[in-house]
Amino acid sequence: MRAIIASVLAAGLLGLVIATPRAQTPAFDLVIRHGRIVDGTGSPWYLGDVAVRNDTIVRIAPRIDAPAARVIDAAGKIVAPGFIDLHTHARRGIFDVPGADNYVRQGVTTIMEGPDGSSPLPIKPFLDRIAALKVTPNFGLFVGQGTIRDEVIGPINRKATPAELEKMRGLVRGGMQDGAFGLSSGLFYVPGTFTPTDEVVELAKVAGRMGGIYISHMRDETNGILASVKETIEIGEKGGLPTQVTHHKVIGKANWGRAVDTLKLIDEARARGVDATMDQYPYTASATSIQAALMPAYALEGGRDAVLKRLQTPALRNELRKETARIIAEERGGGDPNNVQLSRCDWDHSLDGKRLGDVTKARGFEPTIDNAADTVFWIVEKGGCGGIFHAISEDDLQRILRHPATMIGSDGEVPIFGQASPHPRSYGTFVRVLGRYVRELKVITLEEAVRKMSAFPAQRIGLADRGVLREGMKADIAIFDAATVRDMATFDKPHQYAEGVTAVIVNGQVAFENGTMTPARPGRILLGPAARP
Repeated sequence: MRAIIASVLAAGLLGLVIATPRAQTPAFDLVIRHGRIVDGTGSPWYLGDVAVRNDTIVRIAPRIDAPAARVIDAAGKIVAPGFIDLHTHARRGIFDVPGADNYVRQGVTTIMEGPDGSSPLPIKPFLDRIAALKVTPNFGLFVGQGTIRDEVIGPINRKATPAELEKMRGLVRGGMQDGAFGLSSGLFYVPGTFTPTDEVVELAKVAGRMGGIYISHMRDETNGILASVKETIEIGEKGGLPTQVTHHKVIGKANWGRAVDTLKLIDEARARGVDATMDQYPYTASATSIQAALMPAYALEGGRDAVLKRLQTPALRNELRKETARIIAEERGGGDPNNVQLSRCDWDHSLDGKRLGDVTKARGFEPTIDNAADTVFWIVEKGGCGGIFHAISEDDLQRILRHPATMIGSDGEVPIFGQASPHPRSYGTFVRVLGRYVRELKVITLEEAVRKMSAFPAQRIGLADRGVLREGMKADIAIFDAATVRDMATFDKPHQYAEGVTAVIVNGQVAFENGTMTPARPGRILLGPAARP
């Protein structure tokens, strides 16, 4: 009898063991719950949860209760597509800071290199280096017209021969096959500035036939700005491809207000079927090298040795002094030498952050415009410096920002934290739009700002799987507090990270949360429309 009871009890216990459920396998790798979803399309926000499996958004619903390996509570916060920056100079610093912390902390999940006509050449070896480095944000680039012209002709002011033009076409073709998203130009810079419009059109045709866009730092953002916008439109129209005025701005007090006219040109072009757009950073100061900004382009022809020779020739130096003084007075100098700020002087870092007028005074001269021109030549002779130029109107900035054909791009770099005195746009562009121009000044809505940072740039370069929060899209996601998000970087103290972004996901992996970068390096190389397998 006891044996029978024992067997019955054993069988019952066995049944209990069999009936005990195993630990439930998570349905998702990540679920973001209770967020206000701003999906990137410009539609009004809505409450919902977002579920991620591997690198993809697999479900968006009012409520997702299924188990997940990781849950982020986004109650009271905005859940948006990761931001896409179409204009960066990330080559400056990315190999030192592969996390690109300054960008990721703003919610940026994709950065594009190769703007202003300057790119690696050839492209593929550079992209291979980035892939081997393992960076945090996704990474793509444009092929630079200026780099191509310099390779074929050099920094010389002359037209290309038919054979040279054909060689340049081949380099554009090769760049597109290596993965470029289009052709960039910097017609303000040497050697781009020596390029006739029709030559750029011929190269743009190659990029256009291969599915690319044309994006241009225009020839002139000061007195000749209207002609330059027209030229950018013409290149797109004749080249048969989308065309973009990059970091659109109006420089010099005499030109303030002309954004009304430049935007009208864009509207007229679009009305007749030209796919013309713009990008912009939200600051009233630009940045480039001191010599490029404050010396005429013809003085820079032939490279550094040729420039120094001109400065050592008294008659030429006097001629150049007059022109540089005019540029300080009327254009990027904003009428005052102290509107020019040195950002990085590799030969004397004690000058980083100093104003041109103050440097002139420290050299023993009155800080007049003429004396400041001589200080510019002294800087160039010593080795050159980067510069920041306070000469843009806030009214023009806001006009351009409101335009529906404007997206956001930083024109920034990847700074080494604490080194030099870079433009604060590298640390603050995207959050400044959200904090200052959405929350404080109400220039645009939150939904429109997110569209300008995500879906719009994604559409512009053909990123069909990013830029919108939608099932089946890649899980590039930014979570931020709309009430506190803001830029902290200033012109005097630029090395300050953004605040208010609480988490950033790149390709499904958490790359930043609670004020700290994670060890993840999930960024991918993004390839353009003509990339070879």
